[in-house]
Amino acid sequence: MWEMILAGRYMMLPIALASLIGVAVMLERMYVLRTGRIVVPEIAEAVETLGAGRDLQVARAICERKPGPFANIVLTGLDHANSDWTIIRDVIQEAGRQEGVRLTRRLGILETVAAVAPLLGLLGTVLGMIRVFTTISAAGLGNPETLSSGISEAMVTTAAGLFVGIPSLVAYNWLNGRAETIIFQLEFYAAKVLDTLRQRQEAARSREDDRAAGGSGS
Repeated sequence: MWEMILAGRYMMLPIALASLIGVAVMLERMYVLRTGRIVVPEIAEAVETLGAGRDLQVARAICERKPGPFANIVLTGLDHANSDWTIIRDVIQEAGRQEGVRLTRRLGILETVAAVAPLLGLLGTVLGMIRVFTTISAAGLGNPETLSSGISEAMVTTAAGLFVGIPSLVAYNWLNGRAETIIFQLEFYAAKVLDTLRQRQEAARSREDDRAAGGSGS
């Protein structure tokens, strides 16, 4: 294996660097994009019970104990609970966009590694074949070992580039799909927060109207 790496010569260095970057990003995103870490069950339960007349401070306390993207979105809605529902909608949507960007960041790096690594391998192959033809033009076809070593060097870089690029592409698609699933869940709960706060406002206005009607009737 080490002999094969050495056969690739200097083009193996950028391929190895791309590999390290891809592995680092993949591990970091795997850690961040854990559904249980983001869609916290305690916060989801608090959102589900907001419509049952539960004190908003209880949900706020839970979100403050469990900070993260989900908590940030819910807290944004709670901070504007007394505003017009269109304002609540806009601030929740903006918070959701910001958190969505944070969830998908660095995935572009992984996609770039998946695209660039095979190209680096192809570049190494082209350079290797240039050296082979240069050897042929200088020494002719009388030394098969020299020719085979040059061709081997060219093929090694292609294999190395594909070895890095294919797993990076698979990891990118997998992690991107996981991020989209989490974002969809956050959008679902954000819509539920918006609808619940709107219903609470309508109920509060209805109670005020009833008290006003009762006061005027007396």
